[in-house]
Amino acid sequence: MVKKRKSTQIITDVLLEPFFISKDEFCFTVKQNVKTDGSHFKSKGEGKIYEKSLYYFATFEEALTKIAKLKCESDSFHSLEEYINNYKTISNQIKDYTDEIRSII
Repeated sequence: MVKKRKSTQIITDVLLEPFFISKDEFCFTVKQNVKTDGSHFKSKGEGKIYEKSLYYFATFEEALTKIAKLKCESDSFHSLEEYINNYKTISNQIKDYTDEIRSII
């Protein structure tokens, strides 16, 4: 007997952009929308957008932590202190937001 797969949920927010999270019955997946150009291997013309799965996690918190790290890696920094402060800011924004949601639920 084949078990029917449950639905997938997509979690998007401006704090997470350009990343988002999909949740299914097995894991949380950190994804990114990628826009193709003429040289891209999935290109069937320029400007096509597809979802790229980046990482898989067992918990929501792990997925949020990875997004915070990815967002920090996308910028250039001139000092370690600047990098750490940026990471803390992004992490705190995400944590504050999720804590606020948990307090409502």
